[in-house]
Amino acid sequence: MSDEIPLRSWFEAYVAAFNRDDFDAFGAYYADDVIFEGQAARLIGREAVLAFYRGVKAKLDETLELLTFVGSRDLGRIAVEMRTRLVARHDWPEMPTGAMRKGDVRESVNFILYDIVDGRFARIRSARFASARAA
Repeated sequence: MSDEIPLRSWFEAYVAAFNRDDFDAFGAYYADDVIFEGQAARLIGREAVLAFYRGVKAKLDETLELLTFVGSRDLGRIAVEMRTRLVARHDWPEMPTGAMRKGDVRESVNFILYDIVDGRFARIRSARFASARAA
């Protein structure tokens, strides 16, 4: 993370890479030993997080929409309110946060905290704010 790039712009580039399934680009934001704690999994390590998302994105289209951003480069922390939209491309009865059938749409609003060390996410913690909505 360059000090010359505004923190929000840096983070928005991460979200854009995630939304276009650019694993190399969004994976570069994770520290080798990142700790990821979300509704669907608790993972340790960049490779574990990327393997998780490869599995998810093989079954679902997952996109993020940044609603609120608060960040401090000095504190090494970003807090966001994010809308997550899932569209099932295949039936996934064993999905960790609840079964989905092909064509199902689910949205949730989440609060996510990112701790940044040496320009990478060292810890990510996510909590659902608004219940998932299935269509």
